[in-house]
Amino acid sequence: MIVFGYAKSYMYANTGEMYVQVRIPNIHGPIDQRDYQGKKITNYIKDENLPWYPALLMPHNPNTNEVVALMSISESKTDFIVLGLTGGQYSPVAFS
Repeated sequence: MIVFGYAKSYMYANTGEMYVQVRIPNIHGPIDQRDYQGKKITNYIKDENLPWYPALLMPHNPNTNEVVALMSISESKTDFIVLGLTGGQYSPVAFS
């Protein structure tokens, strides 16, 4: 299964492997809590508590809120690997 999420941060392990901290909206909640529009928040995870996923080599290090593609590496909803960047980026919608 392939899902999309927003890169929040990245780091390199001592072994040289890249890890990307990713917000997957269907699992961790939307980027902006205002997207809940006053509804009760039950599954929102703060940015500092988001999981780190291993990543394949990318053309550049991901910027904050760039859209990344992830692939499930097991049957659970928590084991993913970042496949790469999609070229998209989060853009907030202005409400009037």
